Amino acid sequence: MEDYSKYNGEGTKLREAQWCMLGILKEFDKICRNNNIDYWLDGGTLLGAVRHKGFIPWDDDLDVCMQAKDYPKLREALIRELPKRYILEDCDSDEYFFDPFCRIKDTYSYCNYPLFEKQKSQGLWLDIILAEPAPPIWYKNIVDHTYGPIFRQIHNIAACHNEAKWKCVTKKTISYLLYPLALLLLWIGRLWAKCLNNGLLIHSYGSYFLLTRDLKLIYPLREIEFEGCTFYAPNDTDTFLTNLYGNYMQIPDENGRQIHMDVESMKFNIYPSAND
Repeated sequence: MEDYSKYNGEGTKLREAQWCMLGILKEFDKICRNNNIDYWLDGGTLLGAVRHKGFIPWDDDLDVCMQAKDYPKLREALIRELPKRYILEDCDSDEYFFDPFCRIKDTYSYCNYPLFEKQKSQGLWLDIILAEPAPPIWYKNIVDHTYGPIFRQIHNIAACHNEAKWKCVTKKTISYLLYPLALLLLWIGRLWAKCLNNGLLIHSYGSYFLLTRDLKLIYPLREIEFEGCTFYAPNDTDTFLTNLYGNYMQIPDENGRQIHMDVESMKFNIYPSAND
């Protein structure tokens, strides 16, 4: 069996970051359970749980998913119950948060990620992806590439790219002028999805994630081991992951092992220990 310690062996920057993110996930899970809110591990996090019983050794993020209709309840619970070291960031709480989903960030950590430098926290994070009923996937693609860029400009992505102020103002003004059209496309998509009632979910409009999730594969949720802890997962993880990745148990060769960020140059600094 291959030794993966070169990626996330104990004492490495990546392993420190993974332990920190695990702490966020544990708090998120506790709050969801206390408030009867459904969620499930998604994407590479679910793949890691099944294939490695924890993080994919070279992975540097965490993804959970939940139905968008449950987000208002979750948001209230997170604001009320998150420990002080963690903060919720979304478009309502941070004018420079430009994604159509939300994150929980750990303020006791620091990650030098340029796109986030204007946001309230530069800490390590947990992505909370929102899912809603699916229209035809080609229409989701159209909305993503119209509504998505307009949404991000309204929420100051140009400023996050450190573009000149006049460019930021120009892009934001044009986006506000186009926003009614984007909202119309969004409304049509949601109405279409409601009429189809096909039992499929998509990740939130503007996220650019185009694969659908089948509710029949997700519910009833089951529990799965991840780094020695227990979290919620889709019921039929095999079919769920096969739909996403094909032969998901096949370990990619080294050239296919994607690390989203250069861990050493990103300078993860964890303080205090994520295990405290």
